[in-house]
Amino acid sequence: MPENDFYGLCEGGRPLCMIFLPGFDHPVSREYITRYLKTLPSLKGARLACVVRSSAQAVAAATRGSDFPFPVICDGPGVLYGYLGVEQTRGLLSWSFAAQKKFYKAAKDAGYHYDKAAPQILPLTLVVGHKGKILFTHSGRSQTDLPEDCAAIAEIVKAVEAATVQAHADANPHCSDETLTLPDLVGWARCG
Repeated sequence: MPENDFYGLCEGGRPLCMIFLPGFDHPVSREYITRYLKTLPSLKGARLACVVRSSAQAVAAATRGSDFPFPVICDGPGVLYGYLGVEQTRGLLSWSFAAQKKFYKAAKDAGYHYDKAAPQILPLTLVVGHKGKILFTHSGRSQTDLPEDCAAIAEIVKAVEAATVQAHADANPHCSDETLTLPDLVGWARCG
């Protein structure tokens, strides 16, 4: 999506889950974006955006200009990755055993050339609320340490929202979203 407004992307009643992946052509990125596309109907109560370390031109060429049902944010120079401190590591150690067995072998068979000297971007999962407030962050420890599919994303967002509501209730024990009558409010401090 060219010229996206980050705060505009965060607007709305549902939190935004941002998944930071390696380049669009990376086998793990391809696998997970495909999973998200297939399971998108199970994404309830949240929205999804995938961030890739690729140029918009490279993604457009790879997808032949097809649109995605969720934003794919292209950050070829890595500005967002640097700003958010997305971690990198070297070598196959960043690949979980499952990733080595399944993705790397399949990618190698398909002609993907892995540069052992190049740093490997580890995934980052963010849940972002209204006005860009970061509600949750998880830095992956391996290439596949990210939500498996859209159902998993929905569960993460649901847990984050429940924790946020609980934290708000703990901070304001007399505040509630329930409708109360005036006699119920006698003696309570004002909620703010």
